[in-house]
Amino acid sequence: MDYQLIIDDYIGGWWGNSKRQIRNRLSEYADQHVDVKISSLGGSLDDGLDIRQQFIDHGDVTAYLHGFVASAATIIAMGAKHIVMGKYALFLVHQCSNEVFVWEQMNASDLEALIDQLKKNMEENAKIDTVLAAMYASRCKNHSQEELLDLLKESKWLTAQEALDWGFIDEILEDDDEAPELTNALAKKFNAAGLPLTGLEIQPDRGGMLQSIFDSLKAIKDMISPKDKLATCNEDTSTIIVNMEKEFKTVASVLKVDTLASQDGSVTLTADQMQAIEDRLNELESQHSDDANTIAERDNTINTLEQQVKNLQAAPADETGKVDEASADNNPMTSTEMYNFIKDLI
Repeated sequence: MDYQLIIDDYIGGWWGNSKRQIRNRLSEYADQHVDVKISSLGGSLDDGLDIRQQFIDHGDVTAYLHGFVASAATIIAMGAKHIVMGKYALFLVHQCSNEVFVWEQMNASDLEALIDQLKKNMEENAKIDTVLAAMYASRCKNHSQEELLDLLKESKWLTAQEALDWGFIDEILEDDDEAPELTNALAKKFNAAGLPLTGLEIQPDRGGMLQSIFDSLKAIKDMISPKDKLATCNEDTSTIIVNMEKEFKTVASVLKVDTLASQDGSVTLTADQMQAIEDRLNELESQHSDDANTIAERDNTINTLEQQVKNLQAAPADETGKVDEASADNNPMTSTEMYNFIKDLI
């Protein structure tokens, strides 16, 4: 499908999806129907609200949601006249948030002032949440503002059917791409954006020699599938002949033979060799499953620790610890240093 607009990255900033840039691109389609693809983890609330209004003002906009659609990306979608969501996509609305950095030595008066400041910040965010709940409720006509506010607090990923049941979308696109995979790299972006990972399975990253072995063995297995026209089986000798165009050195190492050079465009494998390949594939698949479980446990531990840190930051301190100001490790980061530290995660 041809889209007039594609929003598939951070919303806001200067690199492609700011309110000004979207306005310039929409102006090219004045009085025309616009199809926009949205697949984004969100970004600036200010830009999201502005772009939503631009879609409303334009009038004839259809939004197609694919992959992970979260935060400000869902706000943008609410401005479309018609919203279509891929059946494998995931949809997330949540309470608004802002960065809070505190790294200082404080006395009782300083802590009291900080607590007052944080309370004011909390009240302002609560007002914004109320506005967002009202905005979502205007789309989800069968649900009240209070119900939408509860959903924001729950911060729950919705399937396409759940989004349809709530009323966020108008239609589910059955002819959708494959379900999105949550890789380690993408999980880091989720953490940087403050998005939850609950209910999502992180896929282990594969690379290097392990990837080479897996791909080579998978290629052999696919080529000898009964569906493959290039594969033939000699029942009398229990030998499988597979047509190939190149050597598989990694497979040869798995089979503990010197080479698997092709001859006349084919390679002959015995039943025992095929069993060795099958065993190795099962071993690798089991290893991938174990890796995924390990990563999931690690991320759950990280999320628990992060919540404990937040609770500690929110609680009044019993006493002020002495900080060695002469130590460089205790000096707060500058904004530039902080940006350089997290830019690869965003």
